[in-house]
Amino acid sequence: MAQFATVREAKEYLIGRIVAQADGDGTALSDVERKMLYFSETGWTLPDMMTVSHKFDESYDQDDYEKKIAGIVRRIHEEQPDDPSWDDAVHCLAEEDHYLLVLIGAASDVPAKPSRGDRVKLVLAGVVVVAVVLPISFFVDSHVANHYLAECVFAVLFLGAAVGATKLFSRRARRG
Repeated sequence: MAQFATVREAKEYLIGRIVAQADGDGTALSDVERKMLYFSETGWTLPDMMTVSHKFDESYDQDDYEKKIAGIVRRIHEEQPDDPSWDDAVHCLAEEDHYLLVLIGAASDVPAKPSRGDRVKLVLAGVVVVAVVLPISFFVDSHVANHYLAECVFAVLFLGAAVGATKLFSRRARRG
């Protein structure tokens, strides 16, 4: 378990991992994008950070940049989900205000690209919803005299089945 003596060491470790992952993925990071990983208004940062920040504001879309870095961080977590050194470095930075923590935190907000298996499960969930709801709906429609009541029962059944299938699918997807 790595212990970082300074915030700078922890920040350098995290940035080194992000840059290495980006290089390994073939994701280009410009000098400005790399330097923005060091941004902090209160903690240790690069000496030319104000100039870098100004260039970044003029030339880059912050949302796109945050999504890009979040994707890189997600891939780091996918390849090595329980990295005590990573966790120690993040914990070390947590005492101060660092943009890097925002970028790392955004990784959990970026939706994962669904795998082929996830898409198959979603389609199967849709088929199950249709297979369950349609026969029940036809039965209710043919046995209930009030057409409005039959439509309400259909709507409730369909909504319930859709929500149930979605919850079941998302619970399984979170478990892996």
